[in-house]
Amino acid sequence: MLILSLLSSCGAVKLSVKPGASFSRDATLTIAHEEDNSGTVGELSHLLFEKGFNLISYSTARNAVKFKNEIKGSDPVNKLFEAEIYSIKELNSIYALELSYSFLDETATYYKSFSARVIDLNSGEIVMSANFRGKRTVRSVLKNFAKQLADQIE
Repeated sequence: MLILSLLSSCGAVKLSVKPGASFSRDATLTIAHEEDNSGTVGELSHLLFEKGFNLISYSTARNAVKFKNEIKGSDPVNKLFEAEIYSIKELNSIYALELSYSFLDETATYYKSFSARVIDLNSGEIVMSANFRGKRTVRSVLKNFAKQLADQIE
């Protein structure tokens, strides 16, 4: 009974994907968060890349969405945009992974809370949400999150 109590106090990542959402590993995903001393963004990028997700930088995704509808006609200015914007035609769906988290202490070793949302940048729709409360290492929470996300989608 004591062991069960201790395990449950550690917390678990809970993840939900919106029914009918078309989010898949082939979609383009960007992590919309700056790196910090915990290494969250770098570690999560690596884990998602290992799971087969198509990742691009946040600045590239922002530019792709911004200029997506501006590429019209065949004048030289539009051709320049087309050359600079990471093959817009290949970025059919662009999703941002928004993160929010807090640490148990200043060492940034353990999360006290972690939440994530995947947002379709074309529609603004939330297609996935995850939440964690408890005490677990940054790496264990991120590994669990990446695994659950990969398991939930196509």
